[in-house]
Amino acid sequence: MIKEKYPSDEFSRLSMQKNLKQIRQILNWTSLDLGKRIGVTKQTISNLETGNSNLTKLHYIAIRTVVDFEIENIESTEPDRAKRARLLVKLLFDSDQFKDMKHYNVDEQFDKIHEASQLIASSISISTALAVVGALLGIASTRKWLK
Repeated sequence: MIKEKYPSDEFSRLSMQKNLKQIRQILNWTSLDLGKRIGVTKQTISNLETGNSNLTKLHYIAIRTVVDFEIENIESTEPDRAKRARLLVKLLFDSDQFKDMKHYNVDEQFDKIHEASQLIASSISISTALAVVGALLGIASTRKWLK
């Protein structure tokens, strides 16, 4: 069996869909930019962000691929933004990080993740982003997320 590079479950796809705007924001992309990168229209991205369309596994894989590629590209020129983008990706797609959040129901988890993603996307440094995420989600050490 082939191991998927970007395994997606319903939680991951919903998490991406609910936070697609923050992903775009941290990478300085418009909906048109993202659409061009994954081969869909600006309207498709808008529909995904507003919940008028469901994010498919194909969308998920395409977005993860272009996001990872962009993070690698900006690492040498904008290392702090790349780290914030990596933190956001880790927050949205690494379900192991949520073992500390099991006391929340799924809707509360999505709300906390969305709030944290907005703060990461608008933060000015990785230090600020890590402090905010750690405090908001009640996670003792978010520094391990950057590994």
